[in-house]
Amino acid sequence: MGLMSGGSSVDDGRMHGYGFTGQVSERRDPLRSAGVAVFVALLSIAAGAVFVAAGSPRSWFPSRWDARVAPIAAEVARLRGLDFVHPVPVRYLPPAEFEQLLGDDNNLTATERERVTRDEAVFRALGFIGGKVDLLRAYEIHESSGTLAYYDPDRQEIIVRGTALDVAHRVTVAHELTHVLQDQHFDLRALQKRAAASETGDASALKALVEGDAVRIQDDYLAQLSTAEQKEYHRENDAEGVRVGKETASVPDIVDLLSGAPYEFGPSTVRVLLSAGGNSAVDDALTGPTPSTGVFVEAGDITPPVAVEQPLLPADGVPAGPAESFGPFETFVTLAMRLDPGRALAAADVIAGGRAVTFRSRGAICYRVVVQPAFQHSRPFLLRAVQDWARARPSTAVDAVGDRVGFTTCDPGHGAPEPSSPRFHNAVALLSVRAGLTVAAAKGHVEGAIARCLARVFIETPGAQELVFAVGNGTPSSEQSARLRAVAAASGAACRADPDSGLP
Repeated sequence: MGLMSGGSSVDDGRMHGYGFTGQVSERRDPLRSAGVAVFVALLSIAAGAVFVAAGSPRSWFPSRWDARVAPIAAEVARLRGLDFVHPVPVRYLPPAEFEQLLGDDNNLTATERERVTRDEAVFRALGFIGGKVDLLRAYEIHESSGTLAYYDPDRQEIIVRGTALDVAHRVTVAHELTHVLQDQHFDLRALQKRAAASETGDASALKALVEGDAVRIQDDYLAQLSTAEQKEYHRENDAEGVRVGKETASVPDIVDLLSGAPYEFGPSTVRVLLSAGGNSAVDDALTGPTPSTGVFVEAGDITPPVAVEQPLLPADGVPAGPAESFGPFETFVTLAMRLDPGRALAAADVIAGGRAVTFRSRGAICYRVVVQPAFQHSRPFLLRAVQDWARARPSTAVDAVGDRVGFTTCDPGHGAPEPSSPRFHNAVALLSVRAGLTVAAAKGHVEGAIARCLARVFIETPGAQELVFAVGNGTPSSEQSARLRAVAAASGAACRADPDSGLP
């Protein structure tokens, strides 16, 4: 596991949400993509020119679905292309009781608390949080807010907040029923254990596939509801978003990002896979080798990362935790805290694998990272980016390890400055837009690697980022449409000639 695991433990085999819940829960505060819907037709035109099921049902499982859930289950099975092995119980709890149950499952062990303390120091060292942040408290606030229902694979049941199934609850239940299908056919706990044990892949990448699959079924379920029901859902969802936003106002941006990323960027990867090979392609991704966090950076790319040896520690370094993966997404978020987001994203694009280890040195918590560029010619670009990120940072050193790039950074303590929130949000918006462009191209029957290339080149075209954000989710003017089409056509032509276009 890398930074994306964010302090949650998966060693007990439970399927965790971000933080410390023991469930697969549908968050109500995912990051929102911006300015992508308008490009679906544009990119399509440019690119064109250019497991084994679970065992026998246990006797204590209900013989039929809860009457209110049965029609949702039937639709989810149809959309997902899988049949339920058996129904599972659905419990409806009053909000107070639901919150209490969720809180009980969030109780931390001493080992988990120690991990959070280490994470807090590492997050300060990387510039993710300021010195006054209580990361444990931030996790607790974030995890307790915005959950309407969850599926518990240990108990094999769905627990619903409240006793009424309004449209928002029905859509959420569709999400959780997808997890039931995943569990019954692929065994979520076994998948998570395998991902946690991987020395190359990242458990959060599996989470992105699991949640991305559930979010796309949730969205497809919503799409087949009536127009009135869809309007009601958006009204309820917006109201819930306001409530959650108030409750989590003190939560650092990095916690929101790491928690929301599987729900925001996971669906992009799943949609690209779906366009290429349907539900079977998604099944293969879930059960195949654990990918890297590149699934958050390059939508649909589930290529297993290369193996990178654990970084060597200084003579006085004492390990403070197990080695973990450090992939493209971690690289992007780290560099984007100080560099231009486009440059940080270009650096992330060439990460083929990486490892990191937390250690103690001279009374401080430090973090040592080594990453492997995918191409030898990309190494100078990556090295300069890391050097520029590290420049003027306290207790930070960069080095070259053979054909790899490494850095070590130590906790600056409680005097660490707060990161720039506008810079952070600009970086996330850029990543969201590029993911949306990739999905749009893939839906236009463009092969995954070309779709990723097209989005990459589009975003790197001078003036394209500004144009995208200027249009937002609105309707582009005739002049903007002409410019968008021109950039899309040029991007498509470049990528047809060379799928690696845009890579440094």
